[in-house]
Amino acid sequence: MTQEQVEFLSIAKSQSGGTSLVTYSIPSNYNMWLVSEKLNNELGTAKNIKDKTVRKDVISALKTSLYLLKTYKKSKAPETGLILCAGITTDSNIYFWHWIK
Repeated sequence: MTQEQVEFLSIAKSQSGGTSLVTYSIPSNYNMWLVSEKLNNELGTAKNIKDKTVRKDVISALKTSLYLLKTYKKSKAPETGLILCAGITTDSNIYFWHWIK
C-alpha cells in the first residue's frame, strides 16, 4: 500500500459510527475462489449484525469486495500477495486492492 493509502485508512471514520471497513490480506498464490467463498460466508454472518446502519454498510463493503474479486481475472493471488480494502466512510466510499511488495 502507498503511504497515502495507509494515512487515509488510519484517519477514515465510518459513516455509521461502527466498523464497516473490510480489509482482507490474501497470501501469495492463494486460490481466489477460496477468498470469494470466505467473503460469501462473511456476508451471511453480516446479516446478523443488530445495528441496521452498520449491517447495511458492512454488507455493502463485502459485496464491493466480492465485485473486486470478480474483476481480478486470475485464479490465484500474485506471488507477492494481495490486500483488498472496501468500505463506506464519512468522506467517501473506498475500495481498492494493492499488491504486497
